[in-house]
Amino acid sequence: MKNNITTDDMLFAMQQRNLVYNYNFLYYSNQANEGGSIVYNHPDGWLYTDPGKGKIGFDVDNKACIINKSNDSSSIMNFSQNINEFPRWKNLLLGQTITAEAVVSCPTVGADFNISFYLEDGISENHKSDVIVAGESKTITVEIMVSNSATHLAVGFKCSTNSAIILIHKVYVNIGKIALEYLPCMVNGFIGERKQYISIEVPPAEELSLCEPSTGLSDAYTRLNSFLNGRFGFVNTNESLLPDMRGYFSRSWDNNAGIDTGADERTPLGQGEIDGDHVGTVEEDAFKEHDHELDFNTNGKVSPGQSPPSIPVISLTAKSNTRPRGDLETRSKNISELYTIKWA
Repeated sequence: MKNNITTDDMLFAMQQRNLVYNYNFLYYSNQANEGGSIVYNHPDGWLYTDPGKGKIGFDVDNKACIINKSNDSSSIMNFSQNINEFPRWKNLLLGQTITAEAVVSCPTVGADFNISFYLEDGISENHKSDVIVAGESKTITVEIMVSNSATHLAVGFKCSTNSAIILIHKVYVNIGKIALEYLPCMVNGFIGERKQYISIEVPPAEELSLCEPSTGLSDAYTRLNSFLNGRFGFVNTNESLLPDMRGYFSRSWDNNAGIDTGADERTPLGQGEIDGDHVGTVEEDAFKEHDHELDFNTNGKVSPGQSPPSIPVISLTAKSNTRPRGDLETRSKNISELYTIKWA
């Protein structure tokens, strides 16, 4: 903690919110089971790049985001989050002092590395570089005065040390001269959460409509883009497409229960590539296969005449072919609702 922090500074900071979503790396929606092992991939809300062959995931023992830097000193690993992604952010952040704090460590089996912890607003960048030695944990602090011309506000890490093993335990950022860990998050709820409304046709400011033609997420929605990660397809290389849910009913995931008998034949929604028994896939409308039996009474008799009468023959094994009737689709009684997805 800084030595010049006053009681007023502390009280002011205590009234703020943590601008970082998923600050302690609880949410990994893009994790996958590969060969019986969980591959966590990047944490929700965060952006990760390493031009070399680096990896990112979750360290279960240390409860931390783990980054394995590529073995290439010319490649700079960047791990960041745009923390300005909420409605009317400029009204709140421009001209303010922002303080960030991160807890970073190096496992005992790792080698020393140099890491840069930064805040940047599109106009300027403030950073603090530090060396983390094997078996050591450090709390790093950095501060920035947000420009009145800021285009965004990001917090992040950069590292160029070959094969560094970086453990990031938590990152918290707020308005004020001191960063406090246990403030409530600016995002109330979960990014990527789907909601539904019965009486409005325009989504709330923190949400986007899923009842529109599918569009790609611009760079104003990087945290939601991190969550979706192209599940329903990409546009312009790295912009995740929102799913177009107009007119669809929802059904809970079968997950090998056998209730959804056609789960293995489910198809991707939109331009996605995920099919089969997985969340976010589509099943077209259908009738369950069935027959209509013909039930006739054959006990009646025809009175004899001078010659046998001409009587149509009825096959008792024939199945009916009913005349078309009904509407243009099969449906239950329903109420139309607005589906949305939370981005802030």
